Amino acid sequence: MQLIKKITYSALISFGVLVVSIFLRVTPCRIAPAVPNPVYRWTICTLNPDQVGGLNSIKEYFGYTSSISEAYFVTLLITFVISMLILHFSTRRKNK
Repeated sequence: MQLIKKITYSALISFGVLVVSIFLRVTPCRIAPAVPNPVYRWTICTLNPDQVGGLNSIKEYFGYTSSISEAYFVTLLITFVISMLILHFSTRRKNK
C-alpha cells in the first residue's frame, strides 16, 4: 500500500474515532473533587463539550490535560499513529 493511501486511511480513521468519542464514552479520564489534595479515579468519559464537569470536580482527559481542545488533539494523534502502525505492518507482508 502506498504511503499516501496509508496517510489518507489513517486520517479518516482518526476523524471517525474523534466523532465517535464526542457521542460515546470511549476516552479514558481521571476525575477528582476540587480539593487541595485530590484523589483521582480512572473512568471512561465523553469529549462532548456540552457535558463538561461542574466547578466541584476536576476532569483530566488521558491523565494529561483538562482542556477539551487538547484532548481532541491527543485523540487524533494517538489514533493516527496507531492506525499508521497497523496499516504499515498489515500491508507490508502483502507487498512482498
